[in-house]
Amino acid sequence: MNSFTFYGPYGDIECVVNNCQGDDVVLIMAHGFRGSRDGGGRSLAFAKMAENICKVVRFNFNGSQILSRQIEELQAVIDAVRSRLQPKKIFLLGRSSGGAASLVAASSNENITGLILWATPNDLRRTFWNALGETLYNRLDAGETLHLEDERGKIDLTPDFLTDLDKYDLSTIISGWQERPILILHGEQDVTVDVAQGRRNFALAGGSKELYTFANGDHTFSECAEEANKIICSWLQKTI
Repeated sequence: MNSFTFYGPYGDIECVVNNCQGDDVVLIMAHGFRGSRDGGGRSLAFAKMAENICKVVRFNFNGSQILSRQIEELQAVIDAVRSRLQPKKIFLLGRSSGGAASLVAASSNENITGLILWATPNDLRRTFWNALGETLYNRLDAGETLHLEDERGKIDLTPDFLTDLDKYDLSTIISGWQERPILILHGEQDVTVDVAQGRRNFALAGGSKELYTFANGDHTFSECAEEANKIICSWLQKTI
């Protein structure tokens, strides 16, 4: 693995790059809510699997869960990758809310060749109602700041976390995706982003599109990550 670090809009961003020898194609991965660039080992496993296909760039958002800030950081990573690696093609792969950030960033950037959405929402508010639970969601929606602590660490969520989501109508955005290729993967047992949201994303997108659902797939693809990674690699090989 190699890496490079640059100063992004909210601080330093370290980008980790796999050992692929080719420079023509780069895939940038964006993690989901409270996630990391390693994805519990799943993102690292994908980067290893893709070494013969493309360079894979993984990074961590700088702590903010606000979607607009994550979109800014992802756009900064895209610019840094283009400047430093000078690829002919760039693909984005977003997991969960990172998929929402990837969709928004790619839709406003014609230089993104294709898009992969992994357990990505279509209804942002409904998704975080599921993720937080009704009680916490309602407290946040009423203007209270949440101070949360669990096995994933501490996090503060301010009310603008929710109001910021209202800036993005994902149905309208994905409806504008009509020419470039898109791959959508979703677990049928996902209780955070229900599979109906993935199917709606697929129905609204145009152009060359593929949808894979996994009967035993939960939100993190804990039982089917290897199968999903193989599908992504196969899709990339025929798309690039």
